[in-house]
Formats: sequence, C-alpha cells, structure tokens
Amino acid sequence: MLPADYRKHAITFLSFWGKEELSTQENLFEVIQRFARRFVVDNNVDWLELSAAPENADTAFVLGTTADKEAWRLRALLETPDGTPKIRLNVFMFGWRSPTPKDILCGHRTPLLLISRLDEHLTKILDMDGLRKFDQQAKGKAKWDTSTSIAEEKTKVLALLGVSRIGEAAEPKARRVKDEALKMSIELERNQCFKDFWKSNDVSRYGYARLLLASRSARNEFADVDYPHVFGDRYLVQNALFLKAGILSRDNSVKKMARFCGLPCFDLPR
Repeated sequence: MLPADYRKHAITFLSFWGKEELSTQENLFEVIQRFARRFVVDNNVDWLELSAAPENADTAFVLGTTADKEAWRLRALLETPDGTPKIRLNVFMFGWRSPTPKDILCGHRTPLLLISRLDEHLTKILDMDGLRKFDQQAKGKAKWDTSTSIAEEKTKVLALLGVSRIGEAAEPKARRVKDEALKMSIELERNQCFKDFWKSNDVSRYGYARLLLASRSARNEFADVDYPHVFGDRYLVQNALFLKAGILSRDNSVKKMARFCGLPCFDLPR
C-alpha cells in the first residue's frame, strides 16, 4: 500500500514484462500507448517547451532511465530555477524501483519498473529540500558510483563482439562479419521487445555493439574508464523498444543506434 498522499499523484508500478502491479490512478503504461505519438527524450532536447506546444498535445514525452543520472541537477527535471514545479500531463518519467529493507521484510523482494506523471502532486510528495541539498553536494561529480555496473556491461559487450578489448573490434574484415550477425539478431528479436524489458535490453545491446563496430569515436568513448554515461544512449534505445516509442535526440550516435534497431529518431516531432 502507498501512503494516502501518494494516491493523488499518478504513478504505476510494472513487472519487467509490462504487467501492472499497482497504479494510484490509471495504468500509465496504457495511458502512454493511447497517445498518437510517443517519444523517449534525450537530455539534449527541450522537452518542457515541446510538450507545451498545442500541436504536441497528443504526444507523450518520456524521460527515460538515464534522465536523472545525466541531468546537471536533479531538481531541474522537476522545477524551474525559481522553484516553480514543472507540470505537464503529457510528460512521464520512466525508471525502476529497487525494494527497500522495509519492502523486503514485508516479502516484496522484486524490483519493479515505474512510470510517474509530471502532475501537480509530484513535487508535493518528494523531499525537494533534500533533493536540492543532494544536488549541491554532488556538484561537479558523478551522483552515483556506477563503476561496477559499467564494468559488467562492458564485459557483456566485449563478449558479444568476440574480443577481449575494444581495440580488437577495429579489424575491417571481422567487423563486417560480426555486424551482419548482429544485424540478423536484431531482425529476429526486435518485434519481441514491446513490454519485455530484458529482450529490449538485449536488442539495444546488439545495436550498441553495431555502433561500436561502425564508429571510432564510440570505441574511444567505450575505452574511457572515467566516463560514467558511456551506456546512456543505449538505455534510451532500450526504453524506446520496451515502450514502442520513437526517440527525440540531437545526438548522431543515438540516431544511428535507433536506426540499427528499427526505431524512428528525430530532432523534433514532425
């Protein structure tokens, strides 16, 4: 059960296969699907302005699982510099929630996906003062230590490419063979991604591996041990595959990865 104050805010908890576990109001996954257009939004796009445009009233804008990690300040996702809450009923935050110690004691041990709407109640149920203090403390450095998860993901990507280090993926003949195999894997599996978080995770990894084969700059970024957002673009693609959405981004690497995975990717809605 959620506290009473939370029930005024629209939020949905889902299994990793898209099954609704709990909603305070409507099932927000289904709400997003009813929009004429759906976009997972990169951090280089002004979603606040776009979502207010009358022509985008039937467009859902989704801030994906990397939005909070790449944001300069977390509070900037939720309020303007003068503290005014950002309220957009066609904007949603997508992420996941790991069980707390209290959840575990109550027998709820499984992480859940969550979708939250940017409604008028969101900032009222959050500790915004604590969030502002956290932003100040984390200024100029990574907000979370993700080094372990990044190292684990790099190991999976290298295994997928059949190499022990990323420099070995640059050999032209091997690149062509591996790229065709990855392309075939995407073709076989991409239609299974909707409402399947783990399948969409696999397919986005295939797309990212193809990007590494095609782009020297992507390989250099992968080799940088100090870059905390190395997989941020891949997770945009993963979120879009899961939600059956397009992507809004001005980043050429994102566009290329989206194209590899059969997703529409635009600078702005058309």
